Amino acid sequence: MSLLSFPLTSFNISPSLFFTIITTLVSAFVIQFLTRQSSNSKRVNLPPGPPGWPVVGNLFQFARSGKQFYEYADDLREKYGPIYTLRMGSRTMIIISDATLAHDVLIQRGPMFATRPKENPTRTIFSSNTFTVNASVYGPVWRSLRRNMVQNMLSSTRFKEFGSLRRSAMDKLADRIKSEAGENNGLVWVLRNARFAAFCILLEMCFGIEMDEESILKMDAMMKKVLITIDPRLDDYLPILAPFYSKERRRALEVRREQYLGNVCRNLPGKTYISENKGVLSISLELLGKSLGFCL
Repeated sequence: MSLLSFPLTSFNISPSLFFTIITTLVSAFVIQFLTRQSSNSKRVNLPPGPPGWPVVGNLFQFARSGKQFYEYADDLREKYGPIYTLRMGSRTMIIISDATLAHDVLIQRGPMFATRPKENPTRTIFSSNTFTVNASVYGPVWRSLRRNMVQNMLSSTRFKEFGSLRRSAMDKLADRIKSEAGENNGLVWVLRNARFAAFCILLEMCFGIEMDEESILKMDAMMKKVLITIDPRLDDYLPILAPFYSKERRRALEVRREQYLGNVCRNLPGKTYISENKGVLSISLELLGKSLGFCL
């Protein structure tokens, strides 16, 4: 899944709404210009990058390129070097594509760059108000969540304890592939079966129970729906347009409600425990989604 993946043709904007958006952007540009003129603060010295448009920056330039974000970024690397700046609406991104620079930023100066940008409103819905290891800001809460994740899921001791679980998942994967190959003249859907095996492992790691195949497939479908719902939208980079996306926000709230009440609570035991520990459950689901996001 691309970090940025919305083409302009997918906006499906009516003429009246388009005019309203343009008017809003022009107003924002005027406000931004007046704010910059009245500000005496020194501008941040950022790496060079492609010149952008007022307010939107390089956002529409990327959208009109028709490329995946990594392709667009690779093209810019050839022109601007291994480190450059992109302005995507209200967000400023520093792109690093050199191993030495990445090591310097992430390892040698890790604490300086350890935090992350503020989550967009849709992702906040699915991260228990940023109370998950992949959404909370760098600090005591994040360190506590990370320590809990490592000790209970990723430590060498726990990894060894899950050995039988991995073997069981591989046996199920082999059985599914054999059965599917027999039914389709040797053809199998590799990605779908790999997702199933990964879900077998991660769901039991997260919740401590072995689920039947039907429940696993339902959880898989639910996670796909969540990942599609939190896919970046135009208002994530231009918050001033958020009022025009109220329908999408309501849809996100419906998906979140379905995630808890319509899917998770029906497929997991201990409903009282789940309802009283939504933060813990959300952390597990977020980790599961991040782990399997590459499979979409």
